[in-house]
Amino acid sequence: MELDNVEKLFRFAARAQKRLGIKNGGGTNWYAKVDSGETHHYLLNGVKSPEEIEEDILAAFHWLWSIKDNVKDYCEKKGAASRWIEAEISADPYLCVCGDIANRTKHPSLKKGSRSNKYPVLGKLKYQIPQEALGSITVGAFDVTTDIAKPELVSLKMPILSSDGKYLGDAFKYIEYGLKAWERIIDRAEKAV
Repeated sequence: MELDNVEKLFRFAARAQKRLGIKNGGGTNWYAKVDSGETHHYLLNGVKSPEEIEEDILAAFHWLWSIKDNVKDYCEKKGAASRWIEAEISADPYLCVCGDIANRTKHPSLKKGSRSNKYPVLGKLKYQIPQEALGSITVGAFDVTTDIAKPELVSLKMPILSSDGKYLGDAFKYIEYGLKAWERIIDRAEKAV
C-alpha cells in the first residue's frame, strides 16, 4: 500500500474528527420525574442531539482504527516487522482503548478480548453551556426550554469508562491522540529502516 492510500485514510479520520466540532443541530429533549411525582419536560434547542454526537464519535473511532491494517501494510513494505508494529500498537494504552471502542462498533461483546484489557465503553455525553451561548431560557409549569444561540461556544465531553466504571478519559481527546499515535508509528518505522 502506498503512502497516498494511508494519507487518504488519515484524511477520512480527520474529517470524521472535524465533524465532532460541528455542534449546531436540531436539539434534544427528555423527561424527568421530580420529587413531587410530577413529570417535567426539558428541551435543548440549537445543538446536536446526544445520539448524533455519539454516532459522530463512533464514526471517528471506526475510521481511526481502520487505519491500522493500512499502516501495518505500509510499514511492512518499508521493512518493519509485523511483530514490531503490533508491539508498538499494544504498548500504547490510549491507542488500545481506541481500538476497543472501534471494535465495539462491530462486535459489542469483544469476545476475542480487549486490546487494552479495560473493555471500555462510552459514558453519557455532557454538554457544558456557558452563559454567552444562551439565546433564551423559558420556564413553564412543567417544562423548561433552552435555546442555544451560539452552539460553537458549547463544550462537549463524552467519558470513556472501563468495565468497572473507572474514568479513562474523554473520547474527543482519545480521537485526537489516536491520529497522532498512528503518525508516530509511521515516523518510527520510516526512521528505523
